[in-house]
Amino acid sequence: MTLVQTIDKIVGWLNASVCSQISLKVPDDYKNDEGYAVEYTNPAAFPLYVPGKDRLPPSVPAPIPSVCVQLMEGSDDLLKKKRQLQIRLCLACWNPGEHGGELFLVRKNTEAPFERSYYHPTGEAAKTYARNMEGWRDSFNFADLVLRELEGTEYIDGLRLVKESGIKYGLFTEDGNIWDYYPYWHNWISFTLEAGVTVKTPSAYANLL
Repeated sequence: MTLVQTIDKIVGWLNASVCSQISLKVPDDYKNDEGYAVEYTNPAAFPLYVPGKDRLPPSVPAPIPSVCVQLMEGSDDLLKKKRQLQIRLCLACWNPGEHGGELFLVRKNTEAPFERSYYHPTGEAAKTYARNMEGWRDSFNFADLVLRELEGTEYIDGLRLVKESGIKYGLFTEDGNIWDYYPYWHNWISFTLEAGVTVKTPSAYANLL
């Protein structure tokens, strides 16, 4: 299996089995206050790099929310014919605060006070906005989903998840400080995959075997 095939398989698995399970806010760098009409989309999975807005596939509304698949390091054991790949997933989302249209409010029921139902506010109530630093919750909810799916699988499209090597995750840092690109939020997850490697015998030695 080639390196290109490996990356494509992980991207395909993320799009089909992970990203379809969560919806996150679509960024609007010009309207991130009460004027923002809340819009959601499933994160997109990209290979190696997150493309700019002018290079997005037609079906993807924005570069973020997304998960980027990166190959950090690989090694081939030629005797055992095994390949191990260190994979890092870079997760990104956008959330400047709480917009009224996204909140769930409790609908009061005087006839059955112990029964709860919820609704989205509309009209003027939907236009409320509270800027805060709670967007990290979206980032970690996304990470929790990826971790749950990783920890529950043995193979990713034929690639064995090396569970004995564990799964690592955390926040991006610079000079010991956590990245602060508000209202964008980032974290990473890393793990090891294993595949077979085909060792070809050089033609010059084939007659000696």
